[in-house]
Amino acid sequence: MSESKKDQMGTISPQDAFKFIKKHENDSNLVVLDVRPRDEFAAGHIPGAKNLDYDGHQFRKKVLNMDKDKKYIIYCKSGVRGEYFMGIMKELGFHHVYNILGGFVGWNISKLPLEEGKSGGH
Repeated sequence: MSESKKDQMGTISPQDAFKFIKKHENDSNLVVLDVRPRDEFAAGHIPGAKNLDYDGHQFRKKVLNMDKDKKYIIYCKSGVRGEYFMGIMKELGFHHVYNILGGFVGWNISKLPLEEGKSGGH
């Protein structure tokens, strides 16, 4: 990691996440990760999200070979696992990871756009 690179991590509101995703919607360096089980993902998710079913303790192994310089927005059902997994990503050397406050529930309550039915597996 170069010394000029500043890590950006933290929890962001669903509204700020939505604005960030819209601003970077054509940016291949932004990845939205849904860490809920596949069946929950299939029932509804944030548009463009990729499902990375956290699979118990397999998360670390699954993200180990992902590009650490991309920007990630991560969410789970309520925000708790997302916060935990954001910490793991930081430990593994990721630089830009944001967890959505309230997770999918917070996004849904905020009446932000949803997408259904795609597998989007990673």
